[in-house]
Amino acid sequence: MGALCWQEPEGLFERFHAHMKNQQRRLPEYVCTQTVERFQRSGPEEAWKKTDTLRFDVALVGDQELYGKAGSAQFFDQPLPDVVRGGVVSTGRFGLLARQVLDITTTRYIYKGQIEQAGRAAHEYGFDVPAAQSNYSLRAGTLELPVSFQGEFWVDAETLDLLRLELQAYDIPVKLGLAEANTSLVYARTDMDGEPLLLPVWGEVVVVTTAGLENLNRTKVGGCRRYRTQSKVQFAGDAEPETAPPSGSKPILLPVGTMLELALEEGFELEKTVVGQPLRARLTRDLREGERVIASQGSVVEGEIVHLVRETTPFLIYEIGIEFHSLNSAGQSTPFAATMESAGPASGLIRQSKRMDPEFSRRRTAKMSILVRKVQRGQGYLQWDGRRGAVPRGLKMKWKVIAEGESRAPAGN
Repeated sequence: MGALCWQEPEGLFERFHAHMKNQQRRLPEYVCTQTVERFQRSGPEEAWKKTDTLRFDVALVGDQELYGKAGSAQFFDQPLPDVVRGGVVSTGRFGLLARQVLDITTTRYIYKGQIEQAGRAAHEYGFDVPAAQSNYSLRAGTLELPVSFQGEFWVDAETLDLLRLELQAYDIPVKLGLAEANTSLVYARTDMDGEPLLLPVWGEVVVVTTAGLENLNRTKVGGCRRYRTQSKVQFAGDAEPETAPPSGSKPILLPVGTMLELALEEGFELEKTVVGQPLRARLTRDLREGERVIASQGSVVEGEIVHLVRETTPFLIYEIGIEFHSLNSAGQSTPFAATMESAGPASGLIRQSKRMDPEFSRRRTAKMSILVRKVQRGQGYLQWDGRRGAVPRGLKMKWKVIAEGESRAPAGN
């Protein structure tokens, strides 16, 4: 541990360090839900523009943070940036960042005195972690490198709780193309079954590229529940335990090439929609295998929003990614993978085209088309005119079943 200034009250850091280690030992008992609002702007003179909202579960398991679909009790089997595919994604804020800062074998500290923080008397510390000892990495595309970082944290003078943590990366390698990366975390106690748990309940990450593009992520943590008693470690690619189908029924099989004709069961307001939000649709006609009905009209198909980006030029447009993953019929839930073949018609749906060739009606009115940006196997993408309001209940779509191994390949951005 680095030397502390003489003004520090005797034994303060040791007591704080022991207190925080005790709090951190309890963190793996819980899984929480993180909601992340993402913003961008082209420079400091511009207003922030919201691009999308992400929501996922997070848990601290061993030396890593695991992420999964909110409420699913499953964790992704790949890193979160590969799941989100695009934009700034920050990890480690739930528990690993504080663990690194409070690692006395790698971090240098300096006591800065007592001030007021969030209306409470607090002790302020500065810290520095060189790149050689850093577990804090920045990633641009597929390139990921550890960086040096420094900052401050504030300790409640009465309870010894961590109140706030701020850090800034420095000496960022030029090849990452990043000029700044700053993080702020606010800590507070959250009641969990009558026991207060110290958590980073709010956070903000600002990343600036060398080209001047600024990205802002604002994170809220909530919905925590005991991990050991209410959840289990399971990865999205793991097989579920087999269950017997209802007596007298045959397991439903969806052959590759099967076409599912669907209608959304409920519409959704785009301003309120978040990535990870569940969706339900229903079959609009019987699903047949020859003469046999394998799933009747009205059977429920479940999925979720996997991508949502808001753009303002040439007008308000939302890019919406959807994935359907299970068919519920005759008391059975059948997993599948499918790619959207078509959607609509609907007043807000912007037609997508592989070529941008203007078409005119007899009145010489141009039709609005947009070049296809993503053709993602195992998913479907809609371009939606934000001026036309919500995605409506009953939106019709056609999805073609594909082989499971073909789905969810990494998408380009």
